[in-house]
Amino acid sequence: MIFGSEISFLFIGGTHQIHHLAPVAAEVSRRTCGFSVRCICADTEAEATLRNIAAQMGADAMVVTRVPVPWLARLAARITGRKAAAKGPILAAIRWRARHSRAIVVPERTSAALRKMGWRRPLIHFRHGAGDRAPASEARLNVFDLIVVPGEKDVKRAVEQGIERSRLRVGGYVKLDYLRIAPPPAERLFGNDLPTVLYNPHFDPRLSSLGLAREVIERFRGQDRYNLVFAPHIRAIEDMSAAERDSLMSLASGRIIIDLGSPHLFDMHYTRAADLYLGDMSSQLYEFLSSPRPVAFVNAHGVDWRSDPRYAGWHLGEVAEGADTVVAAMDRAFAGHPRKIEAQIKAVKFAFGEYEGAIGRSADILLDALSGVQ
Repeated sequence: MIFGSEISFLFIGGTHQIHHLAPVAAEVSRRTCGFSVRCICADTEAEATLRNIAAQMGADAMVVTRVPVPWLARLAARITGRKAAAKGPILAAIRWRARHSRAIVVPERTSAALRKMGWRRPLIHFRHGAGDRAPASEARLNVFDLIVVPGEKDVKRAVEQGIERSRLRVGGYVKLDYLRIAPPPAERLFGNDLPTVLYNPHFDPRLSSLGLAREVIERFRGQDRYNLVFAPHIRAIEDMSAAERDSLMSLASGRIIIDLGSPHLFDMHYTRAADLYLGDMSSQLYEFLSSPRPVAFVNAHGVDWRSDPRYAGWHLGEVAEGADTVVAAMDRAFAGHPRKIEAQIKAVKFAFGEYEGAIGRSADILLDALSGVQ
């Protein structure tokens, strides 16, 4: 059976994933290639971000469709207290909307469930991020016909987990390529000349320093040498109560920004503006290091990290063993940074590949894979 010429790009995992794939959708839609492009989402923020990317890239033919959130999705989120619980019902609704598509392209692994929902045509995954965490969900990559990754790091990891090399392609880091050609407006973060630290805890509680965040922020409140931007991974705060948010927001001051939801959490505004990155497990480390600078990490769980591949990035800076030594670790990171530059450059290359031109290369990979699909 021959299906339509539409390629559906699905965005159900959060706005932070959109810049990793939507620019490729926009690029495909600009080409005379025999395919039309539809980007499907389920919330207004994602819709606005998709439309903005289309406008920035002159992709007038890229169609953006927001589907209504099913009542079952709202119920699941309310019962569990987790926004992520809504993904399954939303995915089912989008699956129906995309039922005549030639292929479905996604930036996350939850959409592997489409196979259980009866999808048998091409299902293509674009990796978002390029961190070292290697979550158990990597096993879901087995259901995808094509997996497009930023660099050789993800190829190595996927092959080690049993993914056939023939299904993997390296396209480069799409988000960096997009923000290179369409950067967010520059603005001064603070009204002083102190070095600015970006503190970016991850969402995985087993690895994150988020549980120590208040203590870390208090250490900044007790010194006058650094500015601080507290900007956790967007998923780390999606299930916070209003009281928890208010408690963190109360820690803001003239030298401390607390951001719990603005687009700057994922548009690299802070990673471009900061002088030092402080974190634990987020792949935003490598986005920050696309311009080599000092980095430090909070060992919130007392892990023996030196021989653990999940903590490979920690070798690129200094490590604080808890909140009490964070400022000292940052001091060391600034002082010793010249010795880390070569390793940082090598690590970014391994993670991101050649990110300049990544949008075009990724579009080529996608269209080549679909050229013979009926």
